[in-house]
Amino acid sequence: MQALDMATQWMKHWFYDWGGANVDLFLVIQRTLPDGWTWLPEFLSAVGSYWGAPAVVVLFLVLGYISVQRAAIPSRVALGRFVLGLPLSFAAAALAKTLFALPRPFVLLGDAVYRAASAPDSRYTMPSGHAVYLGVLTASLWPVLGRTGRIGVLLFAVAVGWSRIVLGAHFPVDVIAGFALGWACVAVVGPWARRVARSLPLAGAVR
Repeated sequence: MQALDMATQWMKHWFYDWGGANVDLFLVIQRTLPDGWTWLPEFLSAVGSYWGAPAVVVLFLVLGYISVQRAAIPSRVALGRFVLGLPLSFAAAALAKTLFALPRPFVLLGDAVYRAASAPDSRYTMPSGHAVYLGVLTASLWPVLGRTGRIGVLLFAVAVGWSRIVLGAHFPVDVIAGFALGWACVAVVGPWARRVARSLPLAGAVR
């Protein structure tokens, strides 16, 4: 039992704490928030959450309608990936948070960090739910975006990830792991995306 505990601590130290670099990087990123600009991370955190999913679905449907009129259907499959990947990612993130049960920065570091009034009270920090959602969104859109669109969605994901760190809700590893988890969930559901796309309104041209 002692050997298992030692192995767990070793893995946490190097794979989560990065030998202390995770906390150091968190503190550096927190200092990038200019005085009086707390509205910016608050805004990014709000628009980059799961609550934005309905608006994304509507956007997909509008783009799907336009693409059908032009006999081009890639957005339909993208919507299928998003619709299937989102609930899977939500369940996977909830399970991971419960299994790891790692403390949020303000719990671990106390008054040494800035904590926004909107930061959650939950101790569960790993992975970041915002980053999971953005991983799903980015992976769903990636195949149908050009270079400019891909750069744009990646910059948005980075900005939201930054907001979660400067608000004191997550460590950098939480954000990176969340984005990777969201992307992985879309990869898992990819084979079924076309089937879902065929069943959606105006998706009859999907092959």
